[in-house]
Amino acid sequence: MKNVLELPQLSCVFGRELPKAQLLLVAGGRRPAADWLAQVAGRCPVWCVDRGIEVCRAGKIRPERLIGDGDSAARADWAWGKELGIPVDRYPPEKTLTDLQLALQTAGLVYGKAMVVVTGVWGGRFDHAFSNIYSLKGGEGFGLWGCCAADEREALILLKGGDSAEIKVTAPPQAVSLLPLGGHCSGVCIDGVHWPLDGVELEDSLPYAVSNRLAGTQITVSIKTGWLGIYFCWDEESLAGR
Repeated sequence: MKNVLELPQLSCVFGRELPKAQLLLVAGGRRPAADWLAQVAGRCPVWCVDRGIEVCRAGKIRPERLIGDGDSAARADWAWGKELGIPVDRYPPEKTLTDLQLALQTAGLVYGKAMVVVTGVWGGRFDHAFSNIYSLKGGEGFGLWGCCAADEREALILLKGGDSAEIKVTAPPQAVSLLPLGGHCSGVCIDGVHWPLDGVELEDSLPYAVSNRLAGTQITVSIKTGWLGIYFCWDEESLAGR
């Protein structure tokens, strides 16, 4: 189906058709589990964002492109990327855009439109995670739809005004939260949780719709206006039972 996002721990059916092209960007934050990465990488092309080349090399995953300034990746891993004969877009460290933003921009130029999953964005510094998430939201300007940040422990799916999603999990999350991104969200609905919401307004100045719990294995979410992040997190116990 053209409107489905598949991850090892969940599947998301969007209420609108997504681009045919799908892309996995592997960035340099917290490393995803090797088996999780292998499953996602087996479904679509893989690009490395700077230190993401270390993750791909360790997981024996051949990327189709390498983008970044090379300031965080080990020299041996960067050299391995070059030896593959893939396109390498290297930028000077003194630049305006981040490596991930450059990768999103390039993806828009190469694919025109694409659904993008980014891994290696969690963990580490808050400012990096903040920039990564909001850069995904800005990816729409490059023609990128259905953007998602995920690994086996955390996932955030973006919805914009008029969107809806049916999400089924294969491992029960510790919590699900709705995060207003970019100001005001109206007509926000969520069902299939302990505390459902029906047509509420959410503001980024008071993001109260956090730490909800699933009533079963599936939820539905919709939004009339604004940008909304559907955030899931899993603990070790729920992952072990998947």
